[in-house]
Amino acid sequence: MNLDALTDKFVEQWNRTSSEKPNWGAVVDAVEKKQRAACVDRFFKSMKKLEPGLASSVDQPWIDALILIQLRDLFQEAFAYQHEEIDLMFSQEMMNSTKAFVRKARAMDSELSMTSIFQACRNVWIMNGLQLILGRKVELTPSIFAYSMLYPYTDNFVDDPEISRQEKQLFSLRFEQRLSGERIAAVNDHERKIFGMVELIEGQYDREKYPGVFNSLLDIHRAQTESMVLLNADLVTSEEALRVCLAKGGASVLADGYLIAGDLTPKEVDFLYGYGAYLQLLDDIQDVGEDLNDGLMTCFSMAGKEQELDEVLYKTFNFGDAVLDSSKDLWASVNLDFKGLLQKSILLFFVESVATDTKYYSPQLQLEIEEVSPLSLEFVRSRRNFFTPQKHLMLAKLEKLVRLTEADSVVS
Repeated sequence: MNLDALTDKFVEQWNRTSSEKPNWGAVVDAVEKKQRAACVDRFFKSMKKLEPGLASSVDQPWIDALILIQLRDLFQEAFAYQHEEIDLMFSQEMMNSTKAFVRKARAMDSELSMTSIFQACRNVWIMNGLQLILGRKVELTPSIFAYSMLYPYTDNFVDDPEISRQEKQLFSLRFEQRLSGERIAAVNDHERKIFGMVELIEGQYDREKYPGVFNSLLDIHRAQTESMVLLNADLVTSEEALRVCLAKGGASVLADGYLIAGDLTPKEVDFLYGYGAYLQLLDDIQDVGEDLNDGLMTCFSMAGKEQELDEVLYKTFNFGDAVLDSSKDLWASVNLDFKGLLQKSILLFFVESVATDTKYYSPQLQLEIEEVSPLSLEFVRSRRNFFTPQKHLMLAKLEKLVRLTEADSVVS
């Protein structure tokens, strides 16, 4: 696998992608939007009522069943997911993987916060979904556990204001050495935990037999390091910003794939890189305003300084559509319109971006998104601060899950 060659390939694909208006999908009328909005509000009001009882009802399995039923209703009624799509997202295998991860994370590190565990869980869910796409059994493997734990461990280290910039730079160099296979000793407890995750991956995959696994880990580490150039507005060009974006996103999902499968076919490599690049483009679209305020020059924030982003948004959708179209044969084993499922979820990225950053988009584009959005843009804007505080409910739910799994461990 050559990351530079893949980046060249997808930069070329981006450059020849049309910036014409895409087919966004079916129109959702105003009456239906109101009905869906009412469903969303009912769900969060119900969660609010349940919140005080979560701590006192940790030994009540009906709480799990009730919340799961309400989540399924929310996805079906508010966002029009089909029964088979919901069954896939809330499968028993996915739930078992989540419970296994939470139990193992708490057993390994009792000091890890619930916020960090939830952050790591999101990566577990992504990798479980990729297991399905790649035709592998959906389960928690040592490598999925280890790679997911690297997120909170490394992010918490980098974000710690009490650790100097020099210490962080030295850690980055030492971490790269460890990913390369050097047996260097950890200099502190935090580093020991991070190196321990690399050992778990080495325990599942022999370095000589599975070089792609460890090359992919080095690639994502280097891509993230190189993305720091985006903080220097005077030096980065729009083409360089695009390359950084595609390389970082592509390398990230490629690493997921190698850690799942050990080795990948050329078609799988192309899909995973392209899909990761698409997700990174979506992430950068959502952060245009924030990135401009922070002086981070992504290809979108650079464009947003001088022009409306309509054509760039069209181009992004068309780019992702082509990536998904080119990989249909990978999903043959899944009796489901996987592209439709992914695009249904991805549409919400575009909806939130346009709803919250209106100044970067024309009135015409806002109208286009309004027509196909499952919820009105006004509702998305008005409830943005309402949705965000609810994250603590999910953390409380995860805390309950931890206690239940720990109780299971004692019983078993």
